[in-house]
Order: sequence, then structure tokens, then C-alpha cells
Amino acid sequence: IMKEPCFRCKRPTYFNDKMGPLKDGSLFHKGCFKCWICGTRLTLKTYHNNRNDTQDLEVYCAGHVPTPGPHDPIPHRSNLLFSPKTKGEYPHNLMRPGNP
Repeated sequence: IMKEPCFRCKRPTYFNDKMGPLKDGSLFHKGCFKCWICGTRLTLKTYHNNRNDTQDLEVYCAGHVPTPGPHDPIPHRSNLLFSPKTKGEYPHNLMRPGNP
């Protein structure tokens, strides 16, 4: 049976030496599961994903996770639901705060 590779080092992970799978499906060795920026060891409770870039599957500590700036708020869950009414005009509302 193929062992799933560690996201960080690409070597096979084994049952007793792996963290994950994470929400995005990636797996890490315990020793590889550390902040991409500073190398602090992480746990499943302390790791963070980059919420700005869903393509970025790296893991970060709380102090180094890329965070949305004040100009880029995390959308409310209701905004993420499909709604034909807001589809198409919603982004323009965001870009033109002057409009009522």
C-alpha cells in the first residue's frame, strides 16, 4: 500500500509519525509540521492556514499566518452562499463604497 507523502518533505508518512489529514487533505510528518516562516512546531490545535490564498496549503503559527488586512475583510458566511440577487453586483458594491 502506498504511503501518503508528507506535504513539506514529500517523503512517505507512516501512521505513527504523521499529522493530518488536515482540512485540505494534506499530511505532514510530526517533525515537518511546523510554521513555514519561523519553524515553530505546530499541533492540530495551534496551526493556521493562509485564509488569503486557498492555493497556499502551507501551515503557519498564529503569529505568522497571513491575515486579511483592514481593506480585505473576511466575508460573512452569508456572502459566500450563492444568491442570484447579489451575484454580479456584489463585487462592484465592494469596490464603490460611495454608492448607497
